[in-house]
Amino acid sequence: MNTKLSKAAMSDLGQIRSLYERLLDSNEEYANILQWKKGVYPKDADWKNYIENGEMYLLTVDDALAGAVVLTKSQSAEYHDVHWQIDAQDTDVSVIHLLAIDPAYQGKGLATVILDAAMKIAADTKKRAVRLDAIGTNEPAQKLYERYGFVKCGTARLFYDSCGWQDFVFYEYPVNSEKTPSMSAQRGV
Repeated sequence: MNTKLSKAAMSDLGQIRSLYERLLDSNEEYANILQWKKGVYPKDADWKNYIENGEMYLLTVDDALAGAVVLTKSQSAEYHDVHWQIDAQDTDVSVIHLLAIDPAYQGKGLATVILDAAMKIAADTKKRAVRLDAIGTNEPAQKLYERYGFVKCGTARLFYDSCGWQDFVFYEYPVNSEKTPSMSAQRGV
């Protein structure tokens, strides 16, 4: 299995939309867990913004689109009140958003491949930590992040148009530019 994570281009927008729609359409229960809603979040304007900022990445397997992730170059204000383990300025961290694996490729360790690549990008850009939030209902994602080595740093109740008021769990992973994780190598991916 030949995997590659690369920056998305504006010409990828249709494929990105289709990937997220396939994920939401694949399982009604999982769509409810994610709380993403077509045309609300994520939507074309979100993806365009991430692409323009060089923060949207696509995972291909043997040249077929298998997943996507956003890795922002700094954290937003919602992250300021969390009790992080690593003291860092907004621009000293990257934040993972919208990690998605196409239903046809789930269960093959590709989320870990994306996390490995995100850690390498963060290390290469001299970030001190990678952070993320997971909606409280998304226990599969929380288990993935905890298995990977992310540390739970707190919870907060936030409002988003796609889900209203919900509890979110915040995670952090320290970045060491001398040693990036290779969980997928350990799993044989």
